[in-house]
Amino acid sequence: MNKLVTLTFVALGMFWLAACATPTTVPAAIPAKSATLKATLASTNVPAAPAETATPITRLPSPTTSPTIPAPTVAPTNTPAPTPVKPGLYVTDLRVDPNPPTRGAELNFYPMFLNTTGTVQNFKWIVYIFRADTPTKSFGETTSLLTAIPTSGGEFKSLGFWKLPLGGPCDYFFARVAWFDPNNQVINFTTPDGKVFEKGLTVCPPPAQAPSATPAAPTITPTPSPDVYVIDLRTDPDPPTRGSELNFYPTFANTTGNPLNYKWKVYIFKSDDPTKSYGETTTTDTTIPASINEQHSLGYWKLPLGGPCENYLVRVAWFDANNKITVFPNFDKKPFEHPLTVCPP
Repeated sequence: MNKLVTLTFVALGMFWLAACATPTTVPAAIPAKSATLKATLASTNVPAAPAETATPITRLPSPTTSPTIPAPTVAPTNTPAPTPVKPGLYVTDLRVDPNPPTRGAELNFYPMFLNTTGTVQNFKWIVYIFRADTPTKSFGETTSLLTAIPTSGGEFKSLGFWKLPLGGPCDYFFARVAWFDPNNQVINFTTPDGKVFEKGLTVCPPPAQAPSATPAAPTITPTPSPDVYVIDLRTDPDPPTRGSELNFYPTFANTTGNPLNYKWKVYIFKSDDPTKSYGETTTTDTTIPASINEQHSLGYWKLPLGGPCENYLVRVAWFDANNKITVFPNFDKKPFEHPLTVCPP
């Protein structure tokens, strides 16, 4: 058995040696044709591939950042607190009617009062006119007037007027408003800052008036006694026309120092027959304050269309406790009358 195994391994070994001794097949040499092809390819001028051109990189400029402009620094305004006005009665302005003032015109004065006392103030006051070159001596004055100035103050019309006659050149003045104390001493009103109130005034001839060299003396209105007067009247529309509803606005002057209640109306008379009324408004019940003020009559009067211009007189009358009619006077104590001419439109 062992001999058989040994023979078997010997046979296998001889077979392996025979297999390893088999010669390797070498491939045939490359034919000459292949060498010729290589030479041909080598001799052909094949253009070289173009060199890659480096594309320049365009660098965009960096975005310009606008500098931030800071908002201007506003320095805080140190506005001083308004100085409180001391309690008192002051004059802050004055206007003249007509404006501009002219020689020959009746100048009315309207001071603007400021009352900071918190209560109604009763003052007797007046307007004085001074020449600009003589500020210590008054050149004219209005009529003194006792007025109840309300807590809010307001504009009030002076009593009477001042008039510089025709016949001179432009002249320069200033006006002051003064009041009378219990001893009848004259004290000038001041402005809230404590300065004496003054208003400049230039009075010239009317446009058609040739100036002359000699100024005339001013006209001074006498002081009326305490009473209620009618010193002016206007109509609406003005000028009045036929077919229009005419409203009447009389100007009252109460110099008594106290507000008074009146029942009154407007009467219209024909100029050629002043004894019989031709028309009238509605009776009006009004409290007339202690000042100069304008009141509106109730109702209206209307002259029909279809006629020429006509002349009338207007009177304002009041009713006493017995319903008796009395015409209001003007400052000269004569019955107040206002002429009225009514024409077609």
